[in-house]
Amino acid sequence: MEKDIRERRLAGEIDRLERQYLVGRDREIRLFLERLENGSTAGGLINVYGTGGVGKSYLLDEFRRLSEAAQVGFLLMDCRAPTVDPADFCQRLLRSLRYPTDRLDALRTDALLLKEMCLEAIRDTAGDGPWVLALDTFEEAGELEDWLREQFFPQLSPQIRIVISGRIPLRGPWLVSPGWRQIIVPMPLEDFGYEDVKQYLCRSGIEREELVHRAWDRTRGHPLTLSLLVSTTLVQSLRTPPSPAFESVFSQVANAWLMEVPDSAVRELVEAAAVLRHFNQELLSFVLERQVQTEQFLRLTGFSFVRKTGSGWMLHDMLRDAIGYELRQRAPNYYDRLWKRCVTFYYLALKKTPPGKSAAWERTDWVYYIGDRLVRTLFYQQPDRGFTESLHSGNWAEAEQYVKRRLASAGDVRIVRQDPESGEHFEYFIEASDSVNAYRHVDLRELYRLDPGIVKLLRDAGGRLCGVSAVVPIHERTLEYLLAHPLSSAYFYSLTKHEIERLRTPREQAAGYFVMFIDVSDYSDSVQCHTAGMTFIPYMLSAGLTVTISPEIPFFHAIFRGLGFERVGEAAFFDYGDGKPAPYFVLDTRGQKLQDYLNKMIASVGIPQLRNDRSERFIMLSRREREVVELLLQGRSNLEIAHALFLSEATVKKHISNIYGKLQVKKRTQLLHLYGGGRSPND
Repeated sequence: MEKDIRERRLAGEIDRLERQYLVGRDREIRLFLERLENGSTAGGLINVYGTGGVGKSYLLDEFRRLSEAAQVGFLLMDCRAPTVDPADFCQRLLRSLRYPTDRLDALRTDALLLKEMCLEAIRDTAGDGPWVLALDTFEEAGELEDWLREQFFPQLSPQIRIVISGRIPLRGPWLVSPGWRQIIVPMPLEDFGYEDVKQYLCRSGIEREELVHRAWDRTRGHPLTLSLLVSTTLVQSLRTPPSPAFESVFSQVANAWLMEVPDSAVRELVEAAAVLRHFNQELLSFVLERQVQTEQFLRLTGFSFVRKTGSGWMLHDMLRDAIGYELRQRAPNYYDRLWKRCVTFYYLALKKTPPGKSAAWERTDWVYYIGDRLVRTLFYQQPDRGFTESLHSGNWAEAEQYVKRRLASAGDVRIVRQDPESGEHFEYFIEASDSVNAYRHVDLRELYRLDPGIVKLLRDAGGRLCGVSAVVPIHERTLEYLLAHPLSSAYFYSLTKHEIERLRTPREQAAGYFVMFIDVSDYSDSVQCHTAGMTFIPYMLSAGLTVTISPEIPFFHAIFRGLGFERVGEAAFFDYGDGKPAPYFVLDTRGQKLQDYLNKMIASVGIPQLRNDRSERFIMLSRREREVVELLLQGRSNLEIAHALFLSEATVKKHISNIYGKLQVKKRTQLLHLYGGGRSPND
């Protein structure tokens, strides 16, 4: 008796502490309470889902506490078990309801009778009021899922509230059925936002803003990672080089996710996807230098930690970091080869696509691979949380107030970042006056009259206005303005008459962009910095010419150099107020200059310039296809190639068909002609 009291007291204390650290789930809790109190059948099944470590089981514990507080019965069943057949499920459920063991032993395999006993036991336990049956780890239910959907759940009383929790949402037959579709309430769990992380850390006794920012940068708001970080690295004050404790956090997080991936072949795809920012079947096949089978790709995209985007698929940010970190440590040469194959893929894609035709995400991904470490650290370590909107009458007053506050309260900014890959430390300083000088030289109304799309408002994840950008398209209607405006005139007057005429394009075909400024109130804030970068980078390669200007601020100049911009030699603006000439930076990819730029950037990551179109097409082939080409050029027959590579002749024919398609030839003689009568394509 005394032992039971002690255990209850301990359980109560654990519940109190668990509830204290529950943050960021107010919406889900409100929804559960509504369904708990609702007497109708609507919303009889709540489907909680999300990636490993996002806090599903933690939320189920809160549902239990809420049910107990409302004097509603709550039973949690874990679908992880040695057997998951209906008889076993019924046995475990009845034992949980304290059904007499001796009666159960006699009915060990009679699934039909056990089901009726379960339904009766639930009716007796629930009585006339509501009662909650929760199933956790539902992704491991296997064939039990069909039995529950078709035979067990439909026979429960409407008063029974069902909660199903798993890594992936209910789909397939659940959504095909109009009946189930109407009563399932999806409850996707997302990572914490910045304010949630701040609240969690505050409850852990960590209130220093610097530590909150660094914890946010490293965890991306992933609950499990945050919890592990608090218990390990944060107690060591988040040391600047990653500590062994932080490496341990990465390892634990990766293992929690990779429990979904027991197949070694699919795990190879996950590792390759961790090197990529976005991926699809074609890109994965190119990077791995083999054809990724459709079945394997569909398995990959079905994992809970993979999400669909407008430009393909991507891994959860934390998993990508964790696996990438581990892969760099374990197999650095392999990681480097995958990275360079990514660079080559986008090199070939951008070379084939003239400026203005490539998608914004392709340009953004290209910069991810070829940008230096500073660029990747600043702009690619945050999920896409900020956004922009054009200036219009509805937000005009808000924009004017922002500019007024910005000019009145600008402060010095110290930017401190660390590259998670190399541990390299970056530190920059922007003086208050330098950060707002651009506002003193532009008139938002004038820009709006010139083109309503020039001025954009930058907002953070919560929709709060945190910055303004002004990017002027270069064409026949803006050229006179750019020639006359003090910020831009020095550059445009340095051009020859012929060069100016080349820029006098129709309005709908901008010849380029002049980036007057992209400002946020605090570049030390990682989300604001990310939003600014993702505003600037898509303009690169979107037209033939991108021009920008900056005072002598090392932070911005380092970014421009990392992106491949060239500093203009003589033209400069002298009126920023610091007495120093403000240089222009240019990225010119018109005509042959695109090839020059691409070659320069691939050289910066250690890839030699591809010598000719023949070698470029050859590199598009997989390793096996390149082996087949080498043997074809030696005059080998299909059968001889099959013997040499230990393949079937049918497989060789399939490889040859793929080779012809990629190299744009129709027969063997054309292939020989392409490579100069049998010379190796590497020559």
